[in-house]
Amino acid sequence: MYMTRKEIFDHIWTRTVQGFAEDYDLSYPKLLKVIKERNIPKPERRDLLYIKQGDAGLRMVHRPKLPGNPKEEVELPRKKKPEEIAQKKERRRRAVKNKPVQTYTVTIDFENHPRWSSLQFLAPAERKRVIRETETIKAVRSEKLHPVAAALKEKLDAWNAQVSIIGNEFFVEQEAGKPELLELVSSEQAERVITLLDSLYNSLEFLGGMVMEDGTLFLHGEEVPLKFTETRARVLREDTVLDEVRGDGRKGTKWTYQFSGKLTLSISHLYTLRDRKNEPLEERLGEALELIFMAAYQTARTRTDRREGLEETESFSREMEQTESLLSLARDYRDACEIRALILAVQKKLPGDDPAKQQRFPDWAAWASEKADWLDPTIGLEDPILGRRHVPILNSPVEET
Repeated sequence: MYMTRKEIFDHIWTRTVQGFAEDYDLSYPKLLKVIKERNIPKPERRDLLYIKQGDAGLRMVHRPKLPGNPKEEVELPRKKKPEEIAQKKERRRRAVKNKPVQTYTVTIDFENHPRWSSLQFLAPAERKRVIRETETIKAVRSEKLHPVAAALKEKLDAWNAQVSIIGNEFFVEQEAGKPELLELVSSEQAERVITLLDSLYNSLEFLGGMVMEDGTLFLHGEEVPLKFTETRARVLREDTVLDEVRGDGRKGTKWTYQFSGKLTLSISHLYTLRDRKNEPLEERLGEALELIFMAAYQTARTRTDRREGLEETESFSREMEQTESLLSLARDYRDACEIRALILAVQKKLPGDDPAKQQRFPDWAAWASEKADWLDPTIGLEDPILGRRHVPILNSPVEET
């Protein structure tokens, strides 16, 4: 799809960039890139108020000039269809699945690696280290666990010991809580979780990150929490002796939920990885390591965007307040000028044959002139009764924006 630069410019200053993308089924991120590359001015946040709320005339007032050739045609990026996205994901899955295991001695073509673009926010040197680690990380249960993983295993062993003595997890939970990272997984899968965490902890520290005592990761100044859950399957519950004693007064099928053995890893509440039929989490640790770096970057960018948006909103509000104050000064100045014009008009209308009116005019004119000077922000006269309305403009400090 092609449009001229002028047509694109008119659309984004009438419907905003996002509205333009929705109207023509365009890819919003790629459209922003095209607009930037072709040097087409786009509305800033404060301009969106005029576009969404103002009429056509007001939009034109705040619209900048379009540089360059307005008739130059630009190719616009269409959205990818769902089937194309699904095919791309399938090709990537097969590429990762069929990729041979590499060691540090194998040469990696980094710039053509599928993770080179997804980790573009990293410096090239760090990006290469991360990609190499994603290709070599393995879930191997070592005799010496990472200190945080070892502490987690000690808590799990203590928990299992109490359960074996008491025989009921519910009563043990009342006395001593299960380790937080293992609360939503069964005892059978807890060992898998510890092995996965041990590998991730060691790789992250090798890449310059830190592991907190509670298992939270600390990377590039941002916290990245991990959470493991195990899905549950609904199965028919068999009647117990207690059910037989109670009788069949309770109607309906009795169901219970049992752990299914399938783990899900949640990374900073932004990304999730699940056990697949032919690809368990142990084979997806490289992808998990990649998503950890992406989560840290996304968290930092979100905080920065929120802070910049707040600062821009405050700046806009402050500018609007100062503008309203300026308009108020202009109105008072206009009123002062009209009072002075009124004095001259009255003077011209004075009858020459009426001495009484001739005598009253000087006093009235002096009083009216003082009120004009009191309203005039360039003079700012202090009235003995009304006080001071304005500090003279050139005497008052200008607020910095």
